[in-house]
Amino acid sequence: MMYWVVLVADIAGAAIHSRTMGRSLELAGSFFTVFLALGLYYALRPVQAGLARMALAMRLLEAAFGVLSILVGFAGISARLGSTGLGGGLIRLAEWADATNFSALAFTIGSTIFFSLFVKSGYIPRVLAWWGLLASVAAMGACLTHLAHPAFAAMTIYPWIPALVAETSTGLWLLVKSVKVGSARVAIERT
Repeated sequence: MMYWVVLVADIAGAAIHSRTMGRSLELAGSFFTVFLALGLYYALRPVQAGLARMALAMRLLEAAFGVLSILVGFAGISARLGSTGLGGGLIRLAEWADATNFSALAFTIGSTIFFSLFVKSGYIPRVLAWWGLLASVAAMGACLTHLAHPAFAAMTIYPWIPALVAETSTGLWLLVKSVKVGSARVAIERT
């Protein structure tokens, strides 16, 4: 369900014209990402614990940069942060992350790892798992291209449509069917 909660919060936050309300919804989306990442981690940890931890770390990094970026966007918070050395550093870090789309890159790395674990686990249909893996790699390619060539607009909608379809369909599948970790663990050990 957290796939859908994060998606709705992020889209609604971007669509609402009120800066305070929009940023508040985007902030909620970043916080909900933590719960999504933890759920994916605990479901996929039996498949390969080390990779699941790495994916969790990437998604938590994404959430942290998202929270920092959004908080800096609030004028009152930004003014208070700017008055201290550490706060000024956090503002510069948030500006760098926004300029480089670093949180999007962290998202795509985490998503790629999680979907590779879905491919291995058999928790979701193979077609859906492979679609998610390929869509995540395509979005990661867009982010990496943007880092190498900043004029490349990585955040245009086109590289993200397949990832959106993969994330929403996986979220719907997991919401309806759930994951039977014990039975999948036996299947993984046999391979």
